Amino acid sequence: MNELNLEKAMRIYYFLLKEGELTFDNSRELYLDYSDSEVRGLLEIMARESEVSIEKYNQVVYLIPHEENDVIGIKDMDLQKVISYDARKIDFYLSQYIIIIIITVFFSGRGSFVRSRDFIRIAELEEVVTSRLSYANSKKNIERQQEAAMLDITGMFEHWNALQIDEPGKRKTKYGYIRSVCGFLARHGLLMYDAVEEDLRPTNKLTHLMTYNFLDSARLEVIGKLFEP
Repeated sequence: MNELNLEKAMRIYYFLLKEGELTFDNSRELYLDYSDSEVRGLLEIMARESEVSIEKYNQVVYLIPHEENDVIGIKDMDLQKVISYDARKIDFYLSQYIIIIIITVFFSGRGSFVRSRDFIRIAELEEVVTSRLSYANSKKNIERQQEAAMLDITGMFEHWNALQIDEPGKRKTKYGYIRSVCGFLARHGLLMYDAVEEDLRPTNKLTHLMTYNFLDSARLEVIGKLFEP
């Protein structure tokens, strides 16, 4: 093993930990170093041992934590506390549900046309969340389907319907939930969220990950059947 290549791999890994992605523009030297097969091999070992994937999509190198990574991955508790520090399990389910709806709204296409729209406003997203949740809860076989999707649809429906649409300064409203989730995804580099215009757009990172099928497509299909008429 070449010690210089090990040093290059470690520098790339540290850069990805800090920045989340590597491009020719944000570090030309490291980007060129990544083209070396031995450097990539060393990175694969480091990634495997630390429960992450290092993948190159459309000329961008990403570090993506595995679901079971409890150090740099998104933990259930992080998502549960998106709404407030005293959040309950139902807040986690609602946050997870809103993320799923955002993904399905932007990426309902297939193949090279996987991205189906460029932006959506908070008000429209609230209408989508409400209508799909109401539809899912009205299904006759809801108990079996929500078990397959691993989501408490009935509990979410009741909690969501009890919320006000919006109230200045409050997080625990329908708009408040959506704003908090959008801010959370923006901090992870997955959404561009304009808090003034109240619109959101998928980042290139999220688009690349969806285009190259990094999502758990099997579970998304189960969830899609639950929420779509």
